[in-house]
Amino acid sequence: NAALDRAGLNWRPGEFIVLVAAIASGVGVVGWLIHPFVGLGAAAIVGGSARSAVAFLGARRRRRFADQLDNTLLVLASSLRAGHGVQRGLSAVADEAESPTAEEFARVVAETRIGRDLVEALQGVAVRLGNEDFEWVVRAVAINRELGGNLAEVLDNVAQTIRERNQLRRQVSALSAEGRLSAGILYVLPFVVGVVVRITNPNYLSELTESTVGLGAMVLALVLMVGGGVWIRKIVKVRY
Repeated sequence: NAALDRAGLNWRPGEFIVLVAAIASGVGVVGWLIHPFVGLGAAAIVGGSARSAVAFLGARRRRRFADQLDNTLLVLASSLRAGHGVQRGLSAVADEAESPTAEEFARVVAETRIGRDLVEALQGVAVRLGNEDFEWVVRAVAINRELGGNLAEVLDNVAQTIRERNQLRRQVSALSAEGRLSAGILYVLPFVVGVVVRITNPNYLSELTESTVGLGAMVLALVLMVGGGVWIRKIVKVRY
């Protein structure tokens, strides 16, 4: 349920499971007409990739929210300078921002209207999207409600910090794009070549697939590939 919520899918877990099961069954039946193993494999792939697809949508939604956050805070701060309250500022963001920011802030406004505490509703957004920067905003709003002060100025400072962090993240992503692309090609290339060789000359790979030494070499190569992927991921991941 939390994964579907993060991905912005308005489905219940049961509905999602039924949908995936129906698609997997349909694909499996079509594959079964070709070969039983093809049908079973296709159904297993569809079922196994469903959760990965939801995780991908959730990660993409989190990235878009993070990219929009600095502009979101500027809109909120401008609304506060115009004399509106926090609640009215959140409504302005919900009306003017893009998805998924508009959806999340509209949810906050709706929750506060039915009685939920504002800080709790904002904290729910931070937890749901896993955004550390937005947690700063929640803390700023909570402190302002208890102690008072110029919340618009605080939000401006937070927005400037977030903008600098996003700039650094984008710079690292741009500098490492070529390396990540090369890594992806090197990951896929052995499997593509193996499939092509297996189709064109089935006996060529028999030394690898039919001997203990060959199987051990393939396992070692796979372990090294996974280790290289983890290494590359650690290199390009920015820790603030």
